[in-house]
Amino acid sequence: MRKDAREDDSVITGMPHIPALLLVGAEDAGLDRTNQAYRAIRRQLIDLTLSPGSSFTETSLARQWDISKTPVREALARLRRDGLVAALPRAGYVVRPITLQDTDDLCGLRTLLSGEAASAAARRGVDGPALERLEVLSRVHFALAAGELGQEEALRASIEFEAIIANSGGNTRLAKAIVDVLDELERVLRMAALIAPDAASPPGELAAVFDGLRARDVAGTHEAMRNRCERVHRDVLQVLARSASVNKAPIEMPTSPLPPA
Repeated sequence: MRKDAREDDSVITGMPHIPALLLVGAEDAGLDRTNQAYRAIRRQLIDLTLSPGSSFTETSLARQWDISKTPVREALARLRRDGLVAALPRAGYVVRPITLQDTDDLCGLRTLLSGEAASAAARRGVDGPALERLEVLSRVHFALAAGELGQEEALRASIEFEAIIANSGGNTRLAKAIVDVLDELERVLRMAALIAPDAASPPGELAAVFDGLRARDVAGTHEAMRNRCERVHRDVLQVLARSASVNKAPIEMPTSPLPPA
């Protein structure tokens, strides 16, 4: 199973919108310095090498990547627009924190977008190579439960599975929106895994989505994808709520309504 899960990435590499996790180790020699810096820094933000709430400067990143500050500055401007970093007045940058509210919004958006993409892919039909790859990926969580592979491979497989579906629906804007959400969600999932390292997806979730796609069952595929996304939504919020930082945060006084006149 370990070999099967990684044996063929030609399906996803041939698609226009690819999640950041699937680009790790990919050749970036064709990118200019700004795009190289953007990809490298964004990866550090997503995989928590630059941890939420930590601060850094253009100079420190330029020194780390042995490049001038100009491409770093331009990359950070894009990352600010992505909502992953914020500028500090005369003090560099800070990594945006992960909050329950933002996670709730992000997971809710993922449910809406991925459900629609799954419906579109089932209606349109997924081509042979992509469907074969989805079948392989749909078995990954069974292998995880059996101890045949690790959490990192399971995370990669889950993101690839959803990205293939997003790219198969025929709507490139929807696919791009989903891939952007998946990149942000990866950061959240990695944080949740640090808090609850033994948490795992039920093995049959991806298989249920795959079965719907193979049968071109639009309603069934939508329901299976929506059920998966909503389960992740609930589980992630529950795990993040167990964080010590959440438990120790002061509870603010709610705004009281005015008393009746």
